[in-house]
Amino acid sequence: MIGKPVPRIDGRAKVTGKAIYSDDLILPRTMYAKVLHAKYAHAKILRIDTEKAKALPGVVAVYTAKDIKFNDKYFRMGNTHDTWVLAEDYVCYIGDMLAFVVAEEEEIAEEALDLIEVDYEELPVVSHLKDAYQAENLARSDKPGNVGMPLVVERGEVEKDFAEATVFASGKYTFPSLHQLHLEPNSATAVYELGKLTVYCASQVWFHIREDISAVTGIPEKDIEIKPMHIGGAFGARNDQPLPVFTALLASMVKGTVKMTNSRLEEFLACRPSVGMEIEITLAADSEGNFLSKKIKLLSGFGAYSSDSDAVTAIACFRADNNYRFRSAYAEATGLYLNHAPTGAYRGFGNPQMHFALEQTIDKLAVKLNMDPTELRMKNFMHAYETTIHGFKPETNGIKECMAKAKELMNWDEKKKHKVKGKGIGVAALIHCAGSRAGKPEFAGSSALLRLESSGALTVLIGESEIGQGMNTVCAQIVAQELGVDPIKVNVVMGDTSLTPFSTGTNGSKLTTNLGNAVLHACKDLKQQLTGVLRERIGTGPVVVKDGNIYGEYTGEHVMSLEEAAAKACYANNGSPFLGIGVFEPKAELGDMTGYGNLAPAYPFGIQMAEVTVHDDGSFTVDKIVSVHDIGRVINTQMAHGQVYGGVMQGMAAAVTEDLAINKEGVYQANTILEYKPPTIIEMPELVSSFVETIDPYGPYGAKCIAEPPIISVAPAIANALYDACGIRFDKAPITPAEVRKKLMEKKRNANADKEA
Repeated sequence: MIGKPVPRIDGRAKVTGKAIYSDDLILPRTMYAKVLHAKYAHAKILRIDTEKAKALPGVVAVYTAKDIKFNDKYFRMGNTHDTWVLAEDYVCYIGDMLAFVVAEEEEIAEEALDLIEVDYEELPVVSHLKDAYQAENLARSDKPGNVGMPLVVERGEVEKDFAEATVFASGKYTFPSLHQLHLEPNSATAVYELGKLTVYCASQVWFHIREDISAVTGIPEKDIEIKPMHIGGAFGARNDQPLPVFTALLASMVKGTVKMTNSRLEEFLACRPSVGMEIEITLAADSEGNFLSKKIKLLSGFGAYSSDSDAVTAIACFRADNNYRFRSAYAEATGLYLNHAPTGAYRGFGNPQMHFALEQTIDKLAVKLNMDPTELRMKNFMHAYETTIHGFKPETNGIKECMAKAKELMNWDEKKKHKVKGKGIGVAALIHCAGSRAGKPEFAGSSALLRLESSGALTVLIGESEIGQGMNTVCAQIVAQELGVDPIKVNVVMGDTSLTPFSTGTNGSKLTTNLGNAVLHACKDLKQQLTGVLRERIGTGPVVVKDGNIYGEYTGEHVMSLEEAAAKACYANNGSPFLGIGVFEPKAELGDMTGYGNLAPAYPFGIQMAEVTVHDDGSFTVDKIVSVHDIGRVINTQMAHGQVYGGVMQGMAAAVTEDLAINKEGVYQANTILEYKPPTIIEMPELVSSFVETIDPYGPYGAKCIAEPPIISVAPAIANALYDACGIRFDKAPITPAEVRKKLMEKKRNANADKEA
């Protein structure tokens, strides 16, 4: 079963409409809640009058911050816990929450919102990084200098290495804040009954949601159940989504069932988009092209509250370096509060931002050295078992094999030799972590239970989420591989906090490595229990489980089927079902405050190449993407290629179309999918996806991960291809036709001026 294109076990339910998503759920006696969002990006709240709203027929309750006796008025999501449930004295972004309305019908709740009167005193808006850095105006009165996180990362003798260097390349790059754009809006239904809460929702972190609900409501965690629904995408956005928390809070206050669903506008207003960054970078090398050192200065936009943005900023400071053999490195990062939506996790978690800067600057260095950019990278790539500048110790590293395969698939050498006007090719490398331990001192692993009933039914219970990546199918494949059954016959229960073991959530590209190992261990534990009972209580002698049957360990003779063995063994085991327990704690280091250490059990690598055509009017097309990844053993070939297709599409979106642009008043310029301009299948280029299978010693069957890597270096590959096509560098994403046209015209004017001179 491993390495096969096994169909998704949830595919039929999804395509036939039988899968139940959060907003599909309609329970008896449901009340509906809506939120009043702030109309200004920064203002003092002078007055909130809710009397007219309360008087509207059908309104059950209206709450402001002063009406609620919070157990904890801050959400515990993210690392700093500085996000309040409802604004009381100030609002800090358009979308900040002022009041809740609970009504008998959703339409009544929406009508009541219009009846709430709010008086504001507008305050200066800090909407952009340049306004926030060393500025007098504050995005929040409690954050001096707008600084949320100063961080310095220094390795080796930076100044000494810069003094020895003879070739330098530098640049200043801007990477936008991006919406995760999961198609399913956030929705939750919470039921309060007899002092207990049951919450139906979509999340990446079921157990953290339970913790947060307990913290805000004061209800003990043992009296809170989180029931997972099918999830229509996440990409990091559901890592710290508070909607289920305040839905549960309202249900506990009105003592009933409350449902809340975001509109698409609310998804844009109150989202947790990616962290926008401005990065200044300088690379230093010797005359032979050996990398010596790197300096960066980074500004990142936290938004009104920090969420996961501090961790994203820290990752950007060091992770991308680990592909290369630097002697030293220096990073100075400043996370800044701004008057827009809080930023946080998005696929890649800080890696796309830094790769956009680093991989373009490496190409600049290649030009100065008169080297092919692929050869310069090959010269400086790290090898397996080497310790990187930041303490990573990959035990497998197929980056050079990825480069060789990518060059072949792109026909790189031939296209470089025979250039066509207006056409260009570009390359960018990538590195990521398969389950980082950073910031998780207590437990960074996964656990799983595998139950065998007397009927022969197999059920896997795991606390993580299925967010579209296909992990439920991977778990079924592992059980199928170990016990020899059809994956479709394996029932996978994910995320139900009343049934499944604890989980730290679905994030960090850790599930294949961590959870996969936990399921594998649970299988082995169950087999050991079952064969022990068969041997000792039924008298079969030494036996093994194979191909869904029981065989003599030494004779190889067929003894009985797995179903028959389950029935007999359960009787012999005093009627108790067999429960295999699997726990996997990654062999990785916590790391220090600057991220030094071997932070993950495994590291995926990759090479992405782009081919573009640039026209005289500035329009351009991305014609081809080659995406080659070292992900260890490929567990499911069909789903792995699917992850690449989706990730490449998102990476291309960051490169050429998407941007959560904000004006000086703190207003997002895109509030609909149409305005946001995600690419469609029409814009999707030819995509060649391929894998290099290095068999990692820690992953199940040698696997690493594939979820996040495909997004990481698409944008710099496209930018480098555009330079190859027209000789112009593009340091700000997204790279639009208007920007290309503008720079082409500038290039022509400069060329004409040189001729006249």
